[in-house]
This record gives sequence, C-alpha cells and structure tokens, in this order.
Amino acid sequence: EDFEKVIARGKEGTYYIDDGNELEFFEIIDLVKPDVIFTGPRVGELVKKLHIPYVNGHGYHNGPYMGFEGFINLARDMYNAVHNPLRHLAAVDIRDKSQTTPVIVRGAA
Repeated sequence: EDFEKVIARGKEGTYYIDDGNELEFFEIIDLVKPDVIFTGPRVGELVKKLHIPYVNGHGYHNGPYMGFEGFINLARDMYNAVHNPLRHLAAVDIRDKSQTTPVIVRGAA
C-alpha cells in the first residue's frame, strides 16, 4: 500500500525499484545517467565500480541531513563526492603503460 502511494505521487517517467538486484540497478543507471547518487552502502559499492559519485545516506558520518544544517551537510557531502580527485584516478588501469596517470593539483593559484 505504501509503495502504491509513492507511485501515485511520482511524475511520469519516474523509475521505481523495490528491493532491486544489481542487474536492475545497472539498467536504471544506464537509462538515467546520473551525476551523483544518494544511496546506502550496498548500492554505493556498486556505484564505485562505475565511477559515479555517491553519498551514503545511511552513514551519518558527517552529521544528519535534517533541517537547515542538515541541508548544508548534504550539500557539502555531495560536493565532496563529485569533486573527489580519487574518483578520476579510479578509471586508470595502472597495468596499461600507454595510459598516463592524471595529475591533480589542489590549491594551486
């Protein structure tokens, strides 16, 4: 009944997954092509393999996401996920000698 209520409130073109498996999740990611994903740790491990930034909404390591201060925490975590320099390095195959490792310089003026 709750799931039907959620679907009734959704907009046309919205995808709903109820306890989906990895294959279903990969299919949705391929269709939507998200910039960032807000999820839990299980799906987050899958997203890492695709080099898509994500925020672990179940972690609460950096504070809750409730109220004004919570929104600031969420915005900070989303920014850090999208601009994490390690995410760019994850796509580099260190066994391939023809690839050059990207150099990331922070704080250079």
